[in-house]
Amino acid sequence: MLRSILAAVFAAALTTASAQAGVTIRIGGAGSPDSPDTKAMEVFKEKMEAELGGDVSIQLFPSSQLGTVDEMVEQIKGGVLECMYESVGDLGSFHPAANVEGVAYLYHDEDHFFRIWRGPVGKEILDTIAKDAGFRVLGPAFHGFRQFLLTKPAESLADIQGRKIRAPGIPAYIESIQALGTNPATIPFEEVYTAIQQGVVDGVEQPLVAIKDQRFYEVAKHLLMTNHMAETMGFMCGEPWYQGLDKRAQDAFAKSADASADWYRQYTDESQAKVLEDLVGQGVVVHKPDLQEFMTKVAGAKYDAALQPYIEKIRAVK
Repeated sequence: MLRSILAAVFAAALTTASAQAGVTIRIGGAGSPDSPDTKAMEVFKEKMEAELGGDVSIQLFPSSQLGTVDEMVEQIKGGVLECMYESVGDLGSFHPAANVEGVAYLYHDEDHFFRIWRGPVGKEILDTIAKDAGFRVLGPAFHGFRQFLLTKPAESLADIQGRKIRAPGIPAYIESIQALGTNPATIPFEEVYTAIQQGVVDGVEQPLVAIKDQRFYEVAKHLLMTNHMAETMGFMCGEPWYQGLDKRAQDAFAKSADASADWYRQYTDESQAKVLEDLVGQGVVVHKPDLQEFMTKVAGAKYDAALQPYIEKIRAVK
C-alpha cells in the first residue's frame, strides 16, 4: 500500500516537473549582441531563471536572427514564436492603442513616462491590446527620447522642411513626422543604414542608444536634438501562449520584465551623456533647436480617431 502511494506521489511529481520543464521561451530581437536591448533581454533571462530555476528555459535571439521585426510580430501572432523584445509601436497595425508611441511630444519627461506605463492608464492600454489584438506586453521600458540624425546640417525646424526622413511604417509615426514638415519614408529598420548611405533618405529619427548601436553615425553626421517622441520597449508575447502559463510562471514573467525595465531606465539615465560624447567623438555635430516651434508645428497633427481616446488618457496624467 505504502509502495503504491509513494509511486503515485512520484508519478505526479514527475508529471508536474516535466510540464514545467517544458516551458521554453524563445525571445527575438533586432538589437546587436552588445546593445542595451539585448542586455535587457539578458537581465530578464537571469531574473526569470532565478525565479523558476530548471522549470524554464529562456532562449535569446538578437540581431534579427529570427527575421525582421515585422516578421517576428507575424510569428508571434501565428503562435510560431513566443515573444520578442522590441518597440511597442510595432504592434500599431494590430491595435490603435499601440500607436501612442508615435504621437509627438506626448510625455513631459521620463518620470511622466513611468507614471503612465507603471500606472492604471498604462495597464488599461496594455490589457486592451492583449484582449483585442492578442499581444501581451510586459515590462514597458524607457528607451530614451528620439532625435533626428541627418546627412546635412539643421539648426531649426525650417531646416528640415521637405527632407526625406525614414520613419517606421506606423500611422502615428508617419503623421507626426509629416506634421513637422518632413517627408516620411517607411523603410524596414534593417535597411536604414544602407538607405542613408545610398542617399535614399536624408536621415532617420531614433533614440541615441539606437543611433550608436546601429552605427548610423557612420553615414549621417548631424544630430538634431528634438526629443520629439519616447520609445517604449517591451516583451511582446502571444496572449494565448501567455495565458497558457500557470500563475507562478506569469508572476515570474511580470516581475522579471519589470526588473529588466528598471535596468533599462538606469542604463538610459547613466548612458545618455556618454553616448552623446561617443557620437561627438565619431564626428557627429550636435544641433540644439528651439523645441517650442516643433511643439507648435506638430500640434496640428491629425491622428486616427481610434487613437485619440488613448492620447487624451495619457495627457490627463499629470
